[in-house]
Amino acid sequence: DAKTIAATKRRWNNEVVIATYDKRCYSIMDIPFDQSPSSLPVQGLGISHAQYFAQKKKITLKYPNAKPMIQVQGRNDQPIYLPAEVVCANELDPQIRAKLPLVASYTPRIRHEAIEEMRRYLLPGAQKSQGGGLLPALGIGLLDERVVVNVTKLPLPVIVAAGVRIPEGQGGNWAPLTAKANYNANPNKVVQMNVVVVYHKSIKSSYQSVYKRVADMIRHHNATYQFGSKPFGVVEAGDMNQHWGAIERYFGGTKLPDNVFVLDLARPPRGQSNDPAYGAVKCFLAKGGFLSQFVNFQTHDHGRSRDARDEKKSTTILSGVARQILSKCGVRVWWVTIPKEVPLPAVFVGIDVFHAPR
Repeated sequence: DAKTIAATKRRWNNEVVIATYDKRCYSIMDIPFDQSPSSLPVQGLGISHAQYFAQKKKITLKYPNAKPMIQVQGRNDQPIYLPAEVVCANELDPQIRAKLPLVASYTPRIRHEAIEEMRRYLLPGAQKSQGGGLLPALGIGLLDERVVVNVTKLPLPVIVAAGVRIPEGQGGNWAPLTAKANYNANPNKVVQMNVVVVYHKSIKSSYQSVYKRVADMIRHHNATYQFGSKPFGVVEAGDMNQHWGAIERYFGGTKLPDNVFVLDLARPPRGQSNDPAYGAVKCFLAKGGFLSQFVNFQTHDHGRSRDARDEKKSTTILSGVARQILSKCGVRVWWVTIPKEVPLPAVFVGIDVFHAPR
């Protein structure tokens, strides 16, 4: 029915899929439920997609009359239509995805044993195949020794959020505790930020509710800087030059007060995970001395929560946005003590070791 079709399109549009016949990845642009490989002609060739796959790809489709077709983004943003049976989604089951960090977190002992087993298998003479082993057969020699490096294991540094020390047992997942931080700012010293909300035209119906949620989360922290119940100004934007152009026109023709903060609710063009206008907009705002924060609606549509899981994900993201905003305004959201074992001066590099797959 229409409701199921709409939900399916929301679920899969802009997701990355794999074509099973050539292993290429594509971004879904649309899902035409009224077309099948037999009914949809290939533009300019005068044959159906079922015939095209049989003649050009040498693939005889098992379900040539099955609907829908999958419209993906090809070269130069041109649409390509793929039969559903030759498309494979790369989405993992939510329960498996939630366990990925555990699956990937092998202990040093298990990792060492696995490396030793691979070395044993690859050493010359380990296989009975001609040439004395797999690697020698490929012209690769393997030294029978391990590279030893010195490693210093440091104690967990003291992490403090809003003056509250994070328990050592929660050092690996301390961010949720910062959502409960109360900075107890003096009400007489609160600075009201004049917020300009820039929103993509596709989220016109939801930008107000999203702004209210962010403002409420900031207010919940009782910090020195607050967002008002309504934004100071609103700018509707589109893609690319319609994004930065709308901002330039607004800031060029509007008399602005002090303490302006720009909240940009962006939706990148179809098939792209990041907004190409981001750099231009950030550069323009930075040159004008305006603080800003982007919220990417491609990562998650905060105006459409299909279920409790969606709502929880949205709340997690927006609470992080609220803390980023406070940090940019000058609030000391969190800090750590540097262990005495670390020689100073030092440069710290943070590396993300896990991202949930799309």
